[in-house]
Amino acid sequence: MKEIDNIRRYMDEAHMSQRELSQRSGIAHETISKILNGKYPLSHKLLVKIADGLNIPISELMEDAITPITVGVQGYIEYNDEIIKIKSFRQLQKLVEQIEYETSILPKQVKEIKALNEKNRRLIKNSTNGNNYEFNINDFELIQTHDATKVDCWAFKTASDTKDGIILDLGNQCSGYPFNLHGHMFYTSESAYLCGQFSHNTEEHKRIQNQLLYEKNGYTAKKKVKNTNKELIRADWDSFRAEWMLYVIWAKCQNTDFANKLKSLPPNAVIIENSTTIHEGTSSFWGCKNIELEEARKKVERYTALEYMKKVRNGEIKKNSLELDALIQSESDKIQYIGTYSDGRNYMGKILKRCQLALLNNTEPNINYDLLRSKRIFLLGELLTF
Repeated sequence: MKEIDNIRRYMDEAHMSQRELSQRSGIAHETISKILNGKYPLSHKLLVKIADGLNIPISELMEDAITPITVGVQGYIEYNDEIIKIKSFRQLQKLVEQIEYETSILPKQVKEIKALNEKNRRLIKNSTNGNNYEFNINDFELIQTHDATKVDCWAFKTASDTKDGIILDLGNQCSGYPFNLHGHMFYTSESAYLCGQFSHNTEEHKRIQNQLLYEKNGYTAKKKVKNTNKELIRADWDSFRAEWMLYVIWAKCQNTDFANKLKSLPPNAVIIENSTTIHEGTSSFWGCKNIELEEARKKVERYTALEYMKKVRNGEIKKNSLELDALIQSESDKIQYIGTYSDGRNYMGKILKRCQLALLNNTEPNINYDLLRSKRIFLLGELLTF
């Protein structure tokens, strides 16, 4: 089938694996594998997703779209301080298109993105609608959209994300905010949260909780401890995971630094876990996505890198990878007021907002203790009575 040959050829030229194409297209890895082996029907809908994943027009994948003009077209081209080996006429065409885009089209796009971002920022900061949170923080199941061009969205994804000079290390896996939970000191809220998955009064669950207690890295706690023991997760876990998370985060708020971090956010901030680039099953549960913002940031990041390397080539500065990474992060963080967050319940954002408002009002969030008590949750051998 010609379409499959075309997909394979573009994957080869981009040095893209099946798994990477799966992540970029949103199609399951197993499905991608079957398509490429002719064992799964390639519908038009799937072809569109694959074209998006390869970042090419769908017409490029249609039958007979690629012509084998390859004889005699080989060599090396230096572009942006990189030596690129040319193996085909198609690859040469794509490189020329890339250079044209990055030197003439991208600068204009980035200028427009920054102008629009600044315009929306001013409108939001000058808005008198300061108490409109734009989302129901008490309804976990409610799916809403949050227009980043109209409301003050504070979205976090990594520990290095920053907005208005505030580091948004609010995620479960972020370290630096140890806290006490029923007499036990946890290094990350991820570890404490995962203890809820293994909270029966059994020796196996107690053993797993001990591992989580001493794990300092939230990512490792999830990937190494949880994934190794998946078959032992409580069968009723989904029925109380959100309330348990709220309980854990409120305990984390007893860490003064974390409490001050939450209180430093504006009272009208719409707190969001940005799950745009995460494709696993729980991404739409804990956060929500803003594809337009992600695409705008990628353009700004690429333009920033190109401008930096231009200064290096001109002898204005010496290349420093750490400096470049910091500059890219800084320029990306400035782009906040583009697109709409959607496609998710944003449980984590709602939990953090409830905790923030409780801290600001010197109260406590409304935690469903009756539900938690009914689940008979054990922590390292102790039945929690809340």
